[in-house]
Amino acid sequence: MSEDSSAQRVAALNLAILKSRGVTLSPEATILDYGCGSGRFTYDHLDAGFPNTFGYDVKNYVELRRPEDAAHFRFDPKRASADSFPRMTQVPWPDDSFDYVFASSVFEHVRDQELAYREIRRVMRPGGVFINMFPSKWRPIEPHMFVPFGAVLPWKAWYRLWAALGIRNGFQEGLSAAEVAEQNRRYSREGVNYPSGSEIAHMMDRVFGDWEYVEDAFVENSPGRSRLVARPMRLFPPLRLLYRFAHMRVILARKGPTHA
Repeated sequence: MSEDSSAQRVAALNLAILKSRGVTLSPEATILDYGCGSGRFTYDHLDAGFPNTFGYDVKNYVELRRPEDAAHFRFDPKRASADSFPRMTQVPWPDDSFDYVFASSVFEHVRDQELAYREIRRVMRPGGVFINMFPSKWRPIEPHMFVPFGAVLPWKAWYRLWAALGIRNGFQEGLSAAEVAEQNRRYSREGVNYPSGSEIAHMMDRVFGDWEYVEDAFVENSPGRSRLVARPMRLFPPLRLLYRFAHMRVILARKGPTHA
């Protein structure tokens, strides 16, 4: 998430979102961090008292605290591509393994999102819950390239303009404007994927059936800057739609016992 450093405490935030919807996890709950990256959110849940927390990603980006912590992480077992934008194939756990799955700023990178949703639902136990939070396509500053409306205007000339003005992410320092523009053009095509709201809704209907947007709970409990809009959102509920459209989508889904 593009929040301040305090917003990295996702365990407390996610638990508060779950509680707002009547869900309380026991310390024995099995938890999956989908798209765990360096593992910091997996560790956040382990540190919060959930020893049965595990992380999954397409390949190993994890920064282990201790060698024995490797048992908490698994990676895509069938990924054949070695390019810089790998794609998931399956989650390496059996059906009905997890009480709770979460993904934090992951799905904007997932190419086949319906496959990912189906895999997540497969490894969830009946009655399990899933929290998915990811930035909006229409976010004024695209949070990976830092280009204004970089997900909406994927034109090389647009990227070249902002690169010429000095816009860089942390991996692009020292590159020429042309090199940055080409990197961003490729990244916009292969590194990010922003379905429309209707496309997301159709996927969630097909895969889960039981789901809702929970941006209200997210802002109420956020340790980052998002909490500043909590009171205005309470007073004027349509702000939830604006927040979802222009900043962040936060979804809670449940696995029922019969939905296919």
